[in-house]
Amino acid sequence: MSKSLNFIQGIIYDLDGTLNLSTAYYDVYDNYFTTLLSKFLNTSLDDAELLVNKSLQNKTGLTSLIQSLHIDSPLFYNELAKMIPINDLIPRDDRLIHVIECINNMNIVQAVCSNTGYGVVSNILESMGVRRHFREIISSDETGLKPSPEPYIYTLNKLKINAVNCIYVGDRIKMEIETAKTLGMTTVFVKSYLMEGKNINYNTVDYSIESVYELPTLLNKKLGGL
Repeated sequence: MSKSLNFIQGIIYDLDGTLNLSTAYYDVYDNYFTTLLSKFLNTSLDDAELLVNKSLQNKTGLTSLIQSLHIDSPLFYNELAKMIPINDLIPRDDRLIHVIECINNMNIVQAVCSNTGYGVVSNILESMGVRRHFREIISSDETGLKPSPEPYIYTLNKLKINAVNCIYVGDRIKMEIETAKTLGMTTVFVKSYLMEGKNINYNTVDYSIESVYELPTLLNKKLGGL
């Protein structure tokens, strides 16, 4: 059953698959990641690829992989941000800019919380044209990884709001939505093409939308036309 959106003070967004839907970026990301990993480990590309593929198959996440290998995660992602031509792969998104500005005008604070390192996260948001519109940008450089409650609680504290007054917007149910819901947040599930077929139980979410472009309409409807 859908929850009321009265008393909403903030929104926390996932990045990949929620805000960033660039197929050009995702088509090359793993290759850049693998190349850099081989350099950090001083090993062959084939050996690095085996590690990456195993991590992807186990759904443990690539940040978990580099942390498990005792690689300096912020340094790794800063180097990765220099390698990937993000500006060429991710275009400015004027529709998303309008969405974020519209919600800011509702006096709702907004943040991004990502399992990726800050160097890459910041460059993606800058390329999309939305970076400056977020109150907080939280990455794996400064807190734990989803689905742990730690990054959610950390972001809520940064925004100075309670979970019951916050919406979480994401595209992965088990990896993101379930933890947010357990913490008491209202959950909005984005039906991302990236996760098609991997999300099964839509009944666990409060609201479902096709894309973040629909979020202002949802908020206006549920908040009484603000």
